[in-house]
Amino acid sequence: GIISGGRKPVHWSPSSRTALAEAELEYPDNHISKSIYVAFDVTSPSEGLKSYLEQGPLKVAIWTTTPWTIPANLAVAVNEQLEYCVCKNPLNSQRMLVAKGLVDTMSAKLGLEEGQGLEVEGTLLGKDLAGTKYFHSVCERESEVVIGGDYITTDSGTGLVHTAPGHGQEDYQTGLKYGLPLLSPVDDAGKFTAEAGERFQGLSVLGDGNTEVIAALEEKGSLLLGEDYNHKYPYDWRTKKPTIFRATDQWFASVDSFRDDAMAAIDKVTWIPEIGKNRISAMTQSRSDWCISRQRTWGVPIPVFYHKETKEALLTQESIDHVQQIFAEHGSDAWWTMSVAELLPASHREEADQWEQGRDTMDVWFDSGTSWAGVAGAR
Repeated sequence: GIISGGRKPVHWSPSSRTALAEAELEYPDNHISKSIYVAFDVTSPSEGLKSYLEQGPLKVAIWTTTPWTIPANLAVAVNEQLEYCVCKNPLNSQRMLVAKGLVDTMSAKLGLEEGQGLEVEGTLLGKDLAGTKYFHSVCERESEVVIGGDYITTDSGTGLVHTAPGHGQEDYQTGLKYGLPLLSPVDDAGKFTAEAGERFQGLSVLGDGNTEVIAALEEKGSLLLGEDYNHKYPYDWRTKKPTIFRATDQWFASVDSFRDDAMAAIDKVTWIPEIGKNRISAMTQSRSDWCISRQRTWGVPIPVFYHKETKEALLTQESIDHVQQIFAEHGSDAWWTMSVAELLPASHREEADQWEQGRDTMDVWFDSGTSWAGVAGAR
């Protein structure tokens, strides 16, 4: 159960067209994103919000530094323990939901003078907002306000978090909790697919696509404001170009089944200096699934076969043993040069025309991290 395949959001490099591990990322200090504040109309309030909607139109206000993920928005998440305010802008009477701890910040962002900021009409806990529905003006669909986790704070933004399960790890976990689709309308080159809508299809999400999404929001009257945001952002360490978070089919290694053994092994080592133990312990304790597959043209192939029609994966001890024997005799290039019939184990050879070998290669760090065991065992 350590190795498994699945569709999850991963760091993706459009410039290299492959998934990347955290160790393959750089975070330059001078990256500037276009951050935006967006307001979507509430269409169906929760019980606690019902009386406020009866008094007039109300919006959910969200903030994001990745406007290109707005077409993939499927929910707005709140922290059930935080307090949220129903606020009114005195300049245009627009009413919106904002976390209590961010009302003053939001007032300043909207250009309201001190003492004449957003007017608070009422306060509710986040848990009382759950179930509220809002209308996504650009994609013309209704979505729901859901309960997120502790990652929702009042450090920045509005306290209501734009949630796109196909483009963020926390968004993905929230999506799993509520059974949301894993929408990721972006291709390997970092361009919008047809799922994003005809207006955006083919545009680069890190270029014209980002700009076009902002323009669409403004046309719909959903853009509150936009501003440059200087922050650390993940770049591909090879191409020196920005990456994105994108849901793709990959292979993962999970440490959950042996995390306790690894922690025990760390305690048996004498560390000099001692700080090294603290660092590796913290890393091991918090380690999430490791994406071990890469979409590169060179590397050790992952010996998996896929059914041409059902896309079912074939990766069994029998198939691995057979491929391992072939590699021992002919080298790993045999995966690319030999026929599927030759590569398949005996139990599947007669149906070779129904299968095709996978094209993914193994993360070189997984390869190098395990090669010593193979060498030591052979000697």
